Amino acid sequence: MRGFVPQPSHRLNRGERPIGEQVTAQPDLVRFVIAIIPAHNEEDRLARTLRSLANQTRQVDAVIVVADNCTDGTISVALAAGASVVETVGNHHRKAGALNFALAEILPTLDESDAVLLMDADTQLSEDFIATTTTRLWREQKGKPVGGVGGIFTADDDDWNMVRQLQSNEYVRYARHLGRRQGRALVMTGTGSVFAVGALRAVVEGRRTGTLPDNGGSEGVYDTSALTEDNELTLCLKALGYRTISPQECLVFTAMMPNWKLLYQQRRRWQRGALENIIAHRLRRHTFPYIYRQALTYIGVVFVPFYVVTLVMALTSGAGVDAFVPLWVTVAITYVVEQTWSVRKGGWRGLLTSVVVLPELFLNLFLDTVYTFAFAGALFGTSEQWGRSNDDITIGGRAKQPSKPLLSDFGEVEFISGAHDNRTVWWARVIETSIAVMIGSWLVALFLLPRIALPVAWTLLAIYVLAGFAVTVFRLIPLPMS
Repeated sequence: MRGFVPQPSHRLNRGERPIGEQVTAQPDLVRFVIAIIPAHNEEDRLARTLRSLANQTRQVDAVIVVADNCTDGTISVALAAGASVVETVGNHHRKAGALNFALAEILPTLDESDAVLLMDADTQLSEDFIATTTTRLWREQKGKPVGGVGGIFTADDDDWNMVRQLQSNEYVRYARHLGRRQGRALVMTGTGSVFAVGALRAVVEGRRTGTLPDNGGSEGVYDTSALTEDNELTLCLKALGYRTISPQECLVFTAMMPNWKLLYQQRRRWQRGALENIIAHRLRRHTFPYIYRQALTYIGVVFVPFYVVTLVMALTSGAGVDAFVPLWVTVAITYVVEQTWSVRKGGWRGLLTSVVVLPELFLNLFLDTVYTFAFAGALFGTSEQWGRSNDDITIGGRAKQPSKPLLSDFGEVEFISGAHDNRTVWWARVIETSIAVMIGSWLVALFLLPRIALPVAWTLLAIYVLAGFAVTVFRLIPLPMS
């Protein structure tokens, strides 16, 4: 450990309460907030991140940078900015392992009513982020405590290109979606979220007692086997009865993937991680909304090829297609209007990208491909390549050394397995094979339908499109106070 890690006896400043004093939670009560920033070779971005913390209207009370297997000047940058530094020892579990390492030491020193900000080293926060999140953290919503308050993605000031613009449009729409949900977040973003200490301790206890998944065996805040540890932690909080929210005023400015290759790697990891988190948590009340949304996602994935097959059959069979029926023209125009309207806060480039249609259409097809490969990987538990270091690690019980690490602005590529040990037993293989056979049979039958009963195929497509049209019209209704 380098630098000074504040201990409880050093925490009295700005008129805060004595550490041992028990108080009733009130929205306006200033509590102790500690920021923990995992960093792996982030010397180029860390200074900006620390400046964004220093510029908060409500300052954090301590900042700890977790230097995880760093080989650059990350530690020097952190110390120069006045942050404390903790160096990980023998961590092979990436960000989740680094955070568990630090949280295991820090959580016991904090009070139940304190808060922990967990944020990435390449992220900046809006100036009122800490003030807003700490206020919202203590509010009860519908009788349930708030376990975490997260930010909403916003594009950082990187050089413009179409790939970054498409991601920026996604994030603008996501912010609007959260507004419609009154800030109820499905995922607490790892780029910047504030958690109640009591909630994090409850997660640790749940892993130790077996009430929460811990396939990595870490017994920490994060399950080190999860590809998307932030999503998995959110599921844990919901399983324990906590609410998670992302207010519209809490913004996190983060870097976009600069090219299609890196975007593919990121989104494939995100999607596969989301699926495997559902597998780990199984069918429970708190996972049902996630299963429902994944089902809708994969219905959408199937829609495009099903439409193409139906269209080809209609044209080759002589049935013909009348594409200019007023209803379908209205549907198409309404969709374009809604997509453009939903990104109006993203600037003229976002508007132009949406109006042109083709770039976002390509992105949707691109993501459908990502979702398909991610589903296959999650179903069969295949080993994958994801991103960061080229240390030796174990896949399926065998040590593997990357033969050709890939370098990028976002670090080197490491080889890890998304499969858990409990999925390699024979009965798990029987289950996944049975699921694959059922899905395959259903798809074959579906794509044979246009040949057997073309009107039925068109009817199914019409139902799907009209359902989407109804949702599109609903989204055009202005948000309150927007």
